[in-house]
Amino acid sequence: MKKLEVSESTLHPSHRRSEATSPHSISRLERIRLGGTEQWIRIQGKEASNPVLLLIQQGPGLPMVNEAADNHKRWHLEEDFVVVYWDQRACGKSFHSTIAPESMTLDQLIADTHELILALTQRFQVAQLYLTGFSFGGTLAALVAARYPELIRAVVCINLDVKWDVAAHLASRSFGTRVKWVSTFGGVNRHANYRQIQFRIVGQLIRSRDYTLLDIVRTLRGMNFVLDQLLSKLPTFNLFEQLPRLEVPAFLLQGRHDVVAPASLAEQYYQMLQAPKGKQFIWFEESAHELQYEEPGKFRDVVLAVKQQCEESRAHE
Repeated sequence: MKKLEVSESTLHPSHRRSEATSPHSISRLERIRLGGTEQWIRIQGKEASNPVLLLIQQGPGLPMVNEAADNHKRWHLEEDFVVVYWDQRACGKSFHSTIAPESMTLDQLIADTHELILALTQRFQVAQLYLTGFSFGGTLAALVAARYPELIRAVVCINLDVKWDVAAHLASRSFGTRVKWVSTFGGVNRHANYRQIQFRIVGQLIRSRDYTLLDIVRTLRGMNFVLDQLLSKLPTFNLFEQLPRLEVPAFLLQGRHDVVAPASLAEQYYQMLQAPKGKQFIWFEESAHELQYEEPGKFRDVVLAVKQQCEESRAHE
């Protein structure tokens, strides 16, 4: 695989992007039924004929649709993709009190993702899409890509969780305490502490045109529900054992100062990973766990470089 050409000093995306809308643009908030539950997606793109990019949020338990407006300004990915933001099962607008606790399993999340990918590829009449996940979302993205490689053009995993710590993740209370302490000392975002990260999430929920007051309440309830029901089912999670091989182009993005998903562990996993269609490990030297916010320009450049490389590869097939 040819090495991606990405600037090491791009902290912010270019402001020369066009804000003009196209007659073929798309911007829709939609309800979709996945795995027997009602879930929500926001689809945005300047050209509906562009490749589809599905984003899977970090967490577990955090919403994604609320970030659509800020991320559009931050990354401008809608210029080159049809970007899909997704509030997963029990997250954000997709939380309902009727969701069965026993449905909160990793296998069900994989099944939901697969079902959504099938719906998107059918809707936009494409054989494959690009899949990008953040933290635990990156782990989920990798697992989906391994199980359904025929549907994935490339997978981009940002600070993915390679191995779950039993002691730290067994209960939502201990998980929350760990996140609070790690955030306070810059292990999540070098430019924001725990309180500032909380304010950012709540602020996005309040400003979002897609969330009512009831949706915000549901989002907060959903965060606790997901942590309570999902974490206890993940204590033995280990990518070294469960995912030794990927049959799609794989790009692992890692913040040098990440404490949540230790960089050394991610690098070890990358070295072990078999990826016959190519793999790359890309350092973000100025970032911790939220490199997509800490170095948004470089993040955007990497995603566009992945698209360009994949398109060039397809042209030579």
